[in-house]
Amino acid sequence: MTEPGWPDDWADRMAGKGCPMCATLGKGDNDFSVEVFTGDVADVYLERRSRLPGYCIVIWKHGHVAEPTDLPAEQASRYWAEVLATGRAVRARFSPVKLNYFTLGNQVPHLHTHVLPRYRDDPAPGGPIEWQDVFSPDPVPDAELHAQAADLRGLLGQATRPA
Repeated sequence: MTEPGWPDDWADRMAGKGCPMCATLGKGDNDFSVEVFTGDVADVYLERRSRLPGYCIVIWKHGHVAEPTDLPAEQASRYWAEVLATGRAVRARFSPVKLNYFTLGNQVPHLHTHVLPRYRDDPAPGGPIEWQDVFSPDPVPDAELHAQAADLRGLLGQATRPA
């Protein structure tokens, strides 16, 4: 058994070397997620293999940034506005009882936020959820997933239009 700790290449990861998020941004759907929305500063993706319908990831799209504190105040404000717009769209479409927001980056240190809807019947109602309980071995059927993505896209489009 190995000792827990940061990987030897952690400084390179923080600097964006070989960043898998940088490599996939702007390229549409992939094996893990379906592209939902392209915002001003972030892209939104819907997870393919989740037990929790509506689980989205919001990813900073203007170059590699590891920490939200690395952004100037205006860009940070715009990022969080898009995260919150995603949460509002998920609430409107899926009606969860709670939303959890995770901005971690402990494995892939590229600024991204998990918008995780919680439901009355989820694997850990009322408490923290283990990552293995979030993911499903089987993907959501493509037609269903793309319909959900289209619904979220429409809601996000409305949320980001000027008043």
